[in-house]
Amino acid sequence: MFHPWAARAVGVILTALLLGSLLWRQHAPFTYSAAHRIDTQDLPGLHREFWRHFYDDLTASRPKCTKISHNQTLRVVGLVDDPPPRPMKVVLEDEQHRALKTAHRDFIKRLSNRTYGLAYVLGSRGIVITAGGSYLIHALVTVRMLRRTGTNLPVEVFLRDPTEGDVRICDDIFPLLNAKCVPLSQTLGDDIDSIGKYGYKMVAMLVSTFEEFLYLDADCFPLYNPDMLFTTPPFTTHGPLFFDIANIPMPAMDRSQVASEAGTIMYSKRTHTESLLIAAYYNFYGPDFYYKLHSQGALGEGDKETFRWSAVASNSPWYQVKSRVKHLGFTTKDGERRDSMMAQYNPIIDLKAGAEEARPFFAHAHNPKLDPDWMFNEKTGTIFDSDGSMRRIWHENATQAMEYFGNGFDAEAWMWEEMRDMACEYENLFHRTACVIGTRYLEEVFQA
Repeated sequence: MFHPWAARAVGVILTALLLGSLLWRQHAPFTYSAAHRIDTQDLPGLHREFWRHFYDDLTASRPKCTKISHNQTLRVVGLVDDPPPRPMKVVLEDEQHRALKTAHRDFIKRLSNRTYGLAYVLGSRGIVITAGGSYLIHALVTVRMLRRTGTNLPVEVFLRDPTEGDVRICDDIFPLLNAKCVPLSQTLGDDIDSIGKYGYKMVAMLVSTFEEFLYLDADCFPLYNPDMLFTTPPFTTHGPLFFDIANIPMPAMDRSQVASEAGTIMYSKRTHTESLLIAAYYNFYGPDFYYKLHSQGALGEGDKETFRWSAVASNSPWYQVKSRVKHLGFTTKDGERRDSMMAQYNPIIDLKAGAEEARPFFAHAHNPKLDPDWMFNEKTGTIFDSDGSMRRIWHENATQAMEYFGNGFDAEAWMWEEMRDMACEYENLFHRTACVIGTRYLEEVFQA
């Protein structure tokens, strides 16, 4: 059975080097040679062609059984040196088990015989983000934080369709930041209606123009320049019923099998094509089947486990950061605990020196979402303590913050400076009061 106990989420990197043959095929992976000689203006057409063929394989391999349902909720076990036996929380009828296994085997066979491939620009690197609607503002924060680190990597921000865009951001602001909005509907057409919310992330990865990419949730940004991650290990050197269905051996329930947090992922399409395509299959049928098989009632059920286990199913190497995600926040003067951010750690140090030495590299600002109009607002902003005074939201004070991030780096001040600058620069995007309150907040809390 797939990893059945919900540990604290940890960041995931799926590494770039494919070692050996896939479990389910004896010949070299199919290579879409045309993708290596194409001009970027040809990519939309090639992406539509890919999707047409791939969608046929997805729908032809649908499990012919009723969807999985279960009412049990898993108890959080956490990281332990002597893990318990792997329990079975999902109960499948024999018919469901046979149908799932048959459909999975059929899909793998179709992949091994396919005559299509992923289209991308050879040697390209970039950032992939999914957003749209209110999340477009969060993506703008992330893009600006990326530029603040010094990276010039191009950014593709994928939307469901053009209606989820904002011309002020997509047409005016993003081009100045080497970023662009990409509606998924231009590739998927009417098939967009069959893709669930988690599927947008997966499709964005498949049809991005980059050979190697860093995927970020719209509210997740790096604290340091991410360019180094593409040229350094682990990226350059290396996811019971679920395993029976996928025809792969059941792994031990050790520290390598903790639950994942998929807000930050790296891929190489050249070496992990099969892994990406299998992940797409797990997500396409995730809501009815695979999300429940993967999480078995754990909190946060969704796409987060599909990326690792698609790598396992395709026998592709992968690396999962061992450092546990840390929740940052504060306790109000009324005694209420407010968690604001999840810190995800540097995979380079995590691999070399271990979890004890790793430093935070990514900030996943999950509560509340980062929007200057929301945060710099006396009614909604969580920058205000219970008595109305302004304060930090990641740590209790500056000393704690700089000790945690190291080298005197005040990452939270960095973020608020960027948010204040956005509120003041983009006068047609935010209310004037956001600029005023943001400026006062920086002066009173971080510059006093």
